[in-house]
Amino acid sequence: MFSIIIPYYNKAKYIQRCIDSVLNQSFTEYEIIIINDGSTDEGLNFLFNVDSDKIRLITQENKGVSEARNTGIKNAKKQFIAFLDADDIWHNNYLESVKYIIDNEKNVKIIGSNYSRKSNFLTANYNKINYFKFDDYFKIAIQNTYFTSSSTIIESSFFEVNNGFNSKLKSGEDSDLWFRVVATGGNAFYIQNTLVYYSDEDENQTTKTKQDLKSTLVGNTNNLYEDILKLKNNKSFTKFVSLYVYFNLYPYFFDKEYNKEAKIVLKQNKIYFFWLHLVYLLPISLGVKLTKSNKNNNIIRLYLKFIIRYFYT
Repeated sequence: MFSIIIPYYNKAKYIQRCIDSVLNQSFTEYEIIIINDGSTDEGLNFLFNVDSDKIRLITQENKGVSEARNTGIKNAKKQFIAFLDADDIWHNNYLESVKYIIDNEKNVKIIGSNYSRKSNFLTANYNKINYFKFDDYFKIAIQNTYFTSSSTIIESSFFEVNNGFNSKLKSGEDSDLWFRVVATGGNAFYIQNTLVYYSDEDENQTTKTKQDLKSTLVGNTNNLYEDILKLKNNKSFTKFVSLYVYFNLYPYFFDKEYNKEAKIVLKQNKIYFFWLHLVYLLPISLGVKLTKSNKNNNIIRLYLKFIIRYFYT
């Protein structure tokens, strides 16, 4: 039923516990696809001592996590594809909980689950699975995207006619996939039980440095979704795309290096939101000073959040 895709690059300290969390699942109809993305450590050597026919190891040159996941998608054989990062852990009822939704709901396209950065919940016993269906995902996604790379499962047929992760994006590539999956139809669900440990233990994981605007989701949003935005009955998604740009573009707009590009991105928005646009009317010199201060930067972000929540959702 499930193809579990695990990209691996120099995670020797964490990979065995990750694999163990899958092998200990209460539901066992799955395959594990590990993509060794040009790793330079020997963290996968323990697999030689693992007695399981469920594991497939694919080795490739280092191409980045998006290409690694795409390799896994291309080699997946099951009806649903689950993503799991090499340093994260699943509760042993994770797959069983997802299966419950698949068995009891119709036209299931994507399922997410609540996660925690603390691992104490892993021993919890859940007598009931609490979940809900998104009636209008894009109405609330600007406040919370819900889906993450280790807590999301997607119906594999999506990838038969759509691209996987966009490897050209260095920021927002995960969100881009979730948005496209939901926007192309089918039902989306979210499990409220905490079933995933999202680790931040690895000191070598990518830092939150500002990426070049051209390699970010916000810098390409309107272009990437041009075909979807042309479709009828997608008012919610069109509104969301414009809100997403307004909410995420300002750090680039008030950066002299990216200001001209950011202005073009803003002009591409389909919908003009007056109260959000006020931020972008600030003089560039003032905006640069404000965004360099963490305190003032947070004030701008809080203002945008407030306006979106109480005026536009």
